[in-house]
Amino acid sequence: MSIKEIDLNPDKQFGIGFPLNYDRESYGFFKQNQTYYHQLQDNIKNLIMTKIGERPGNVRFGCRIHEVIFEQNEPGILKTKIEESIKEALFNWLPHVQLIQTRVRANNNTLSVSAQFRSDFNEGIIDQVLEFNDAFIESGEDSQTTTTGGTGGGY
Repeated sequence: MSIKEIDLNPDKQFGIGFPLNYDRESYGFFKQNQTYYHQLQDNIKNLIMTKIGERPGNVRFGCRIHEVIFEQNEPGILKTKIEESIKEALFNWLPHVQLIQTRVRANNNTLSVSAQFRSDFNEGIIDQVLEFNDAFIESGEDSQTTTTGGTGGGY
């Protein structure tokens, strides 16, 4: 069965949808994705937000973005290091996904990374917005969710 056939079949579900929520209607315990686009969104977010060494059973899985997000806020250098860390993770774990562009914005103690991806298996552009702050608590995937106001600049 091709990916397009899976996406067109409303009864076909696969992967695990994030955030993890119990779903009585799903086959299994957690909500599952119904389109490959949403599964790719979840896979990309999961990869980037996982620190290398954090995943039990596969300590090499993850992204080095966590090693650079709290470095000196030099616009060109920080953006380049973030892009390199994302590209390295994609190359190792999701080689069918390419990073198209990023936008990095600092606002006080929050770093917002907006990124667009393309996949060999999907015709659409996949948007992700990830936010890192002192407590490392927030992230989202809606391209409308950006940090506004305050000081700091986008680059």
